[in-house]
Amino acid sequence: MDILIKSFNRPYYLDRCIQSIYKNVVDSEISITVLDDGTPSKYLKKLQDKFPEIKIVTSDAYDEKSLNIEQNLSLDNKKIPIKMWIEAAKNASDYFVLLEDDIWFTKDVNLEETKVVLKEKNVALVKLFWLKNPKLIHAKTIETLKNITIYDPIVFTKNPVLHRIIFGMKRYTIPNLMAFLNLYSEEKALQYYSIYGVAGAIFHKEYFLSLWQNHYNEVDENVQLKNAVQFWHKNPNIAFARAEEEVAATGFSSSATNKKYDTGDFDIFTFNKILNEAWLGDQLNSMKDFSNDLNSSEIATILAKANDPKARVEDWEKWVNCFKRQFQEIGCNI
Repeated sequence: MDILIKSFNRPYYLDRCIQSIYKNVVDSEISITVLDDGTPSKYLKKLQDKFPEIKIVTSDAYDEKSLNIEQNLSLDNKKIPIKMWIEAAKNASDYFVLLEDDIWFTKDVNLEETKVVLKEKNVALVKLFWLKNPKLIHAKTIETLKNITIYDPIVFTKNPVLHRIIFGMKRYTIPNLMAFLNLYSEEKALQYYSIYGVAGAIFHKEYFLSLWQNHYNEVDENVQLKNAVQFWHKNPNIAFARAEEEVAATGFSSSATNKKYDTGDFDIFTFNKILNEAWLGDQLNSMKDFSNDLNSSEIATILAKANDPKARVEDWEKWVNCFKRQFQEIGCNI
C-alpha cells in the first residue's frame, strides 16, 4: 500500500511523520512519496539523505514558492497543488494512505493486513484518527475485524439533492432558511464527516478521485462533501471504517498557512523558518516526547534565541491556543 504525504515548508514535522511510518507501520515493504509544494531544497536534501528510500515529487509552483521562502518574500502564488495530488493518487495503489506533514503514526499498523479487510468489505475510507470527536464519526458500529471497525454512517439525509439544498448552498438566505426550518445545524453538517476526510486516512483510489470532481482549482470541503454523498448514493454497497482506536495524531504547534489571530505581529512563515533552521542544525528533535506534539519548551528556547519580533514566544503561545480553540469548539479533544 502506498503512503502519500502532502508537504509544505515544515521539514521538522515531515521528519517526524516519516520516522513514525518506519517506527509504527509493520509491513516489510513501505512505499513513501512526499508531495511537496515549496519546501526549500536544502531541507528536502537532508530528508532525502536521511531516508534514501522515499520519493519526493514537487509541484508546478515549487521553484517560485521555495525561492520566495528562501528570500523572505511574500507568497504571492497561492495556487494549491491539486493537480499533483490527483496525479499521485491516480498512480498510487488501489488503497493508499494519505497524510499531511504534521500527521504521524502513534501505534503499530499493518497495512497489508488492513487491505485484506478493506477489499473484503468494500471500504471506501478508513479514518486513522478523529481527535476523539464522536461528531466526526456519527455512526452505528457494524463489526470490528483485525483492528478495523466497519460502521454505518448516520446522517440527516443520504439523498444528494437534499444534501446539496440543506448543507451545500451558501448563497443568499438559504442557510438561514434551512436553520429556521430546523433542517440545518452545525451538528447535522458535521455528521457528513463520517464519510469524508482530508488526510490521516486510508482511501480507495476511486473514492478519493471522486471527491475532487468539479474542484474549480480550489480546496472546497463543501464541494468534496457533496461529491462524497453523490458517490455513496451511486455506490450504496460501499462501507466506511475507522481504526479500532486512533493510531495517528496531528500537531497544533504551527500551520502551513499564515492563519491570523489576535496575536500581535506573530507570523507563521517567520516561525517556520526559525524552526526549519533549528531542525537543519540538529537543534530541534522532532521525535522528542513522541506521544505528544512537538516539545513546547524546546520550541520556546529556540524562539527566544532567535529573538525575532515576528515570532515571540508569548505571541506563539497565544497563536497555538487560538488554533486549538477552533477545533475544541466543535468537540475535538486536544
